Amino acid sequence: MADDVPLPPVGAARRTLADGRRDLLVREEPLLLVVHGQQLLTMRTPGRDEDLALGFLLGEGVIAAAADVVGMDLVAGDAGAARVDELRVTLRAAPQGLVRDRLARTHEIRSSCGVCGVADPQAILAGAPPLLPGVPKLPRARIAGWLRALADRQELFALTGGSHGALVAHADGAVLGCAEDVGRHNALDKAVGEAARAGADFARCVAVLSGRAGYDLVAKCLRLRLPVVVSVSAPSALAFDLCAEAGATLVGFARGESCEVYCGAERLTDG
Repeated sequence: MADDVPLPPVGAARRTLADGRRDLLVREEPLLLVVHGQQLLTMRTPGRDEDLALGFLLGEGVIAAAADVVGMDLVAGDAGAARVDELRVTLRAAPQGLVRDRLARTHEIRSSCGVCGVADPQAILAGAPPLLPGVPKLPRARIAGWLRALADRQELFALTGGSHGALVAHADGAVLGCAEDVGRHNALDKAVGEAARAGADFARCVAVLSGRAGYDLVAKCLRLRLPVVVSVSAPSALAFDLCAEAGATLVGFARGESCEVYCGAERLTDG
């Protein structure tokens, strides 16, 4: 795809195919995240690593606000196939045990799953702040606009077909964060990080996902107190249970003007 692009975006790399044609593929490279001595290795699409780290730490409940991060230092790895970039994060104040325990439960960024065998929504969301009941209210028709906004911002997907996308918007319609990445968790983390830097009040925001709504992405949103999750594909049963337990709004199969509201319909109006 897009062999006529003279200079690929940072998230794409050009390769020669079996028939001699040149194509753009999404980049997938390691990043070592170091937070208070705790090391986490993830595969991500390079670019906006600071947003990725900020959104990840917020979504895992390691920090409560963007201001809790006082420094980030990105150290590029040595060139070559084994290159590993390193992002060192300094927090304002966080007990070492808290950082260790909350990072240890993560699964999308570690080889072992911190919630394997856990099916109880209350256990997955232990310590998450409660949502504001019925807040925000938003017209159902606004969802189609966010879907278009996400699609319009997915340059990497248009060029490679290999990236996920996520968008965070205020209920009034304003887009506060949007990102693409080879990993769906990373795309959401980057969008959340950008929105946090913009001063987002997540309790009045909506997350729009380019793929299915799995429990892991939903859990990130609920830990942020973000009450509305919209997916272009299906939710999982556990994602439904999490949203129902928390009183969140879950919308799936959002395509064009149509969508399926799975729970929390009281936040959506017909206006």
